[in-house]
Amino acid sequence: MARLSLPGPAELRRFALIAGLTALAYALAGWLSLKLATYVADVVAAVWLAAGIGAMASLRFGAAGVVGVLLGSLLVNSPLLPLETAFRFALGAAAGAWIMGALPRHLQPFSPALDYVPSVAKFALVAAPLGAAASALTGVFSLYFFGDLQPGMLLRGLWVWWLGDLLGVYLVAPLLLTALRWDLLPTGRGARLEALVLVFGMVGLTLVMLEYAQPLRPAEIVLFVMMPAVLWAALRFSVTGASLAIFLAAAIVMGVADVAYGGITRATTPHEVFALQISMMTMALGGLFVSAALAERRYTEIRLDMLANHDPLTGLPNRSYLQDFLGHALARAQRDSSQVSLLFIDLDRFKHINDSQGHEVGDQVLRIVANRLDQQLRADDFVARLGGDEFAVVLTHPPASRAASRVARKLNQALAESFKLGQRRYAIGASIGISVYPDDGLDANTLLRQADLAMYQAKHHRSGVEYFSAELNTVSQQQLILENGLRHALERDELVLLYQPKVDLASGQVVGLEALIRWLPRSGNIIGPDQFIPVAEETGLIVPIGRWVARAACIQWMAWRDAGLAPPPVAINLSPRQLADARLIDDIDVILKDTGMDSRHLQLEVTESAAMDNPARTFDILEALRQRGLHIYIDDFGTGYSNLGQLKRMPIDALKIDKSFVKDVLTDEDDAEIANAIIRLAHALKLRVVAEGVETLEQVAFLKQNGCDEIQGYLVSKPLTSSKVSELFASRFTF
Repeated sequence: MARLSLPGPAELRRFALIAGLTALAYALAGWLSLKLATYVADVVAAVWLAAGIGAMASLRFGAAGVVGVLLGSLLVNSPLLPLETAFRFALGAAAGAWIMGALPRHLQPFSPALDYVPSVAKFALVAAPLGAAASALTGVFSLYFFGDLQPGMLLRGLWVWWLGDLLGVYLVAPLLLTALRWDLLPTGRGARLEALVLVFGMVGLTLVMLEYAQPLRPAEIVLFVMMPAVLWAALRFSVTGASLAIFLAAAIVMGVADVAYGGITRATTPHEVFALQISMMTMALGGLFVSAALAERRYTEIRLDMLANHDPLTGLPNRSYLQDFLGHALARAQRDSSQVSLLFIDLDRFKHINDSQGHEVGDQVLRIVANRLDQQLRADDFVARLGGDEFAVVLTHPPASRAASRVARKLNQALAESFKLGQRRYAIGASIGISVYPDDGLDANTLLRQADLAMYQAKHHRSGVEYFSAELNTVSQQQLILENGLRHALERDELVLLYQPKVDLASGQVVGLEALIRWLPRSGNIIGPDQFIPVAEETGLIVPIGRWVARAACIQWMAWRDAGLAPPPVAINLSPRQLADARLIDDIDVILKDTGMDSRHLQLEVTESAAMDNPARTFDILEALRQRGLHIYIDDFGTGYSNLGQLKRMPIDALKIDKSFVKDVLTDEDDAEIANAIIRLAHALKLRVVAEGVETLEQVAFLKQNGCDEIQGYLVSKPLTSSKVSELFASRFTF
């Protein structure tokens, strides 16, 4: 059975303090209202300021505020009324305050700061009228039934009480509720001067009207002087400024009424009282709604600015904000003769996590990274997310050599720490490139480009951190020239295929060809694949180039067949970028259909690292290709990070031993053991084995002795043109 938890001493003290302070404030406001605006039965005021205290206390403090209203009402009314009647008044006031506090909480969304139009409407047009009605009905009928109010005064008492409570709520509650938003008030010298002009204008115009407009009613002061002033404050000084102006305007009007006309008394006509109440309520509501509408607009502008300048996932500034900030930082550094270091950060192994675990986990990783970067930096450092898994940090410091090194190492260490998401633990790293103003560039775009180049150098060298250097710029220019030339190579028919034969060790026959791409630009200097393939892979050009290779190889194979030759199967290489291309399978289907080539004669070679980068996706693609009759080879085997369990399930036909192991099988026992182990593993999995880079007869003897199935290398032939390699189709090699 659940036990009821009782409030502790601290909670009880807080409750008593709030209730006591609320009671005191309510009693003082009630006493002032009775002094200034008593109109019916000596206890019904045309402006009941205490209702605003009660509404605020109930909204802010809940039950403690309601109890304070009950006690405060007893304090102010018990000297004027019998205790029973005063207690009924207190119950009505507490009920009204409870309604004003509880109802908005059930009309969510609601902002107690009244800085949204719906919140003002829910409070001022729903909760306040209902709460004031509860208080008015309880109080007036108590007076009526116990003979303190004549029947003819019943309706007048009801509307005076109800409007008086409403007016008190509109005048006092917004000022107290928005007191926490003083930060929204303009604080500049011009704003303070404008506020003084507004206040003195309100007082001055009121005095002028008193002097020259006769007869003058307080309601006219409200409409012709106070209303424009309140709207001015609402337009210029936010919700808090409008609330302050409303209260000040009411104080001026009540002061004028008291000084010039003796205040609101029984001699004041009902029409004048009603006009004053309605005019002041209109002024208050107009100011509240206008200020709330403008506050909403400001918040919308802030949100739009946040969306435009910040990354929605991590909350960090985005690339646009970074460039703007960096521009200002460089201008300050120029004035102060200081340095600015720009750190370009790219996460390592993030793509593998994102692809294998899904974008939801990837997003959580990015949030963790953003949080770690923010924690490691000083308050005046700047960190931004550029997009994807790229971040940037701006450091301003006195001139010094490699001043950002310590920060970069600290960030690398923080990012390398493992973390747990769900039931799994992950670890990532980062590659950081650094450029420095003014050494490496004088503008934001140049520094970003230089830091980006340094980051790629760090990733390539696996060094973690690299500074930009002039040599990197030279390499970058060369790569750019390569990229631009490569974009036109297909159009200009500058790409060609060479073919290297694969020989079966048992029969000596050519049993396969590997198609190898070369680039012959119009300058005449051949460009090897080791130069342009990395550029094509990085820029995405490898996809159309790979498509061209597949089509050209199939067309050539069909030409050999149509010429009466017996060409062996031809193999093409698939890069990691091609494996990630959603159109790969469709492209191969189209090429086979267009060229008429039988899929059994087309082989696909995939590097071990590419195959294991995202095993689940790779398996599905390779299985779909194998079901079409294509043969799959794993290239460069032994250099990647194969999981033997995954390798067993992978839909492949053969393994190719990387040439780095074949090269030293006669002189390096480790390489010999690795090559022998790969052969045994492949045969255990019922796969064929091809050795690459075979150059000597001694290597052939070793491979033949250990059961290797095929060889490929300069001993058989260098890569040849289509016409030259066709001469080897009928050849038989003896080793």
